[in-house]
Amino acid sequence: MKFFHKNITFTIFNILLLIMSFNNTRAADLNSLVMQANKAYTVGQYYYAIDLYDSILKSGYASSGLYYNLGNAYFKSNQMPYAILYYEKAKKLSPSNDNINFNLNLANTLITDKIDEIPRLFYERWWQALYSLFSADLWAKISIITVFLIFIFLAIYLISNLVFLKKISFSLSIIFLIISVFSVIFAQKQYNHSFKDQAGIVFSPRIIAKSSPDENSIDLFVIHEGTKVQIKDNLGDWSEIKLANGNRGWIKKSLIKPI
Repeated sequence: MKFFHKNITFTIFNILLLIMSFNNTRAADLNSLVMQANKAYTVGQYYYAIDLYDSILKSGYASSGLYYNLGNAYFKSNQMPYAILYYEKAKKLSPSNDNINFNLNLANTLITDKIDEIPRLFYERWWQALYSLFSADLWAKISIITVFLIFIFLAIYLISNLVFLKKISFSLSIIFLIISVFSVIFAQKQYNHSFKDQAGIVFSPRIIAKSSPDENSIDLFVIHEGTKVQIKDNLGDWSEIKLANGNRGWIKKSLIKPI
């Protein structure tokens, strides 16, 4: 029985080593692909860089940096709809990154449709600017850290005999409580904005939006490739879309690539 137990332990240990070895090998392979892709981009081999970046994505790895690099490669090869798509994907993970936002805005100036957003009240703009400062994950981490700090300062408040230290620790506990509450709210808002609200990029040179999911319905407006749309509903092969200016209509689902 003891011999069997040792064999089991030895087998588990070997399996763990194999898993670690596999992960290290996979990480090395990914790093090699990233280096090759970056080098190809640097020397102007944009289509080759796109293939390499895309193979990294297909391996299951994704990050804002990878999406950003892929967007840049598409931008350099003058494929604006794809550039906008991957800049938008990068922005979902790093909403306040200046380079991503600059390149995305630049790419949007190079497509046909220039759609003005509906003006929002100043407090709505401030509110969105606040929760867009960080990603949902970072807001969640901030809330966890602040909760931990609350417990520390409450403990100091309870065990300290010094009046001034009690006042400071209690005040800091209240401040971190407020920060923690708002961090949770911001994390939820950013998560909904980035992942629950469905959006996509149009991939067709010219599309006529319809009043209903029917080819014979009334024509409403025309949009072109590269335009970002909000997906409000789906019915069969059709999606109801909403533009930044508030216009709504139905187009074929196959003509949109989700962000």
